Amino acid sequence: MLAAELLCEKEQVMLKLQDMGLDQIANWINELPENKWKEMFVLHWPTLIRECGIRA
Repeated sequence: MLAAELLCEKEQVMLKLQDMGLDQIANWINELPENKWKEMFVLHWPTLIRECGIRA
């Protein structure tokens, strides 16, 4: 059940990013391992948004 919950959460994050027009980041998250995607996303978020041309 825990794996299904993580996948569901991962899918929700990917859908939200796609809604925001950040398909490249959503695709990147899709390729990340299930047990590390959240940590890697949080760690690399500032770099990812800069590479997508978003200024924070």
